[in-house]
Amino acid sequence: MKKYKNIHIGAIATFYIIALLLRLISLYVVNKFPSIETNNALQILAALATGLGPAIGALVAMFIFKRKTEYTLLGKSVWKSIATIVVPCIVFGIIGGWNMGVICFWAFAYGLLEEYGWRGFLQYELRNLPVWQYVLIITVMWFLWHLDLNLRSVLPFFLLLLFASWGIGKVVSDTHSLLLCAAFHGIVNFSKHGLLDDTTCLIAFICIIIFWIVIWYFVKLPRSKSSET
Repeated sequence: MKKYKNIHIGAIATFYIIALLLRLISLYVVNKFPSIETNNALQILAALATGLGPAIGALVAMFIFKRKTEYTLLGKSVWKSIATIVVPCIVFGIIGGWNMGVICFWAFAYGLLEEYGWRGFLQYELRNLPVWQYVLIITVMWFLWHLDLNLRSVLPFFLLLLFASWGIGKVVSDTHSLLLCAAFHGIVNFSKHGLLDDTTCLIAFICIIIFWIVIWYFVKLPRSKSSET
């Protein structure tokens, strides 16, 4: 029972209720004003409003219940976190023009809002549980948070979230970087914009994933002499 000792159920409940409420409000507004779907700028704003739910929920829960997290924007490396976001935006901007670069950036911004909640707060809160337990808990909560499930293929979507909860969860445990989590989350959403239908974009997509893995897991900067003493 010791592994459950540091889990604050009240903080998790507060986080989730706020995330669900803001998700409901966002869906209601989009359904109430269908013209949003035909305006790119409004689509981006509606998406960001949806992602605000987990972020605001996490901030409120941490403030009220004095919870902390070691998972931060820049994690264990400032330059790697910045390169993680900047490089793909530049690459897709070169390939598809300014608009594609901007869409890539907003996809990462949205991913960061969600990941601040699901990984930054919730996973850190559950970190002492066995991996399979916190992955399953986060997957179920994340799955139910997507209230428009009638619009999705339920089983494939659940399996996608299960894989993402494990994969992104592993990333944040290793790097502590929420920007890297946002990048993995965002590029999946970004790929829905026909990215994988174009050979050049598909190659760029694969190369960027490899780039992230290489810089975070294989590139080691030499320690300064002062840090060795």
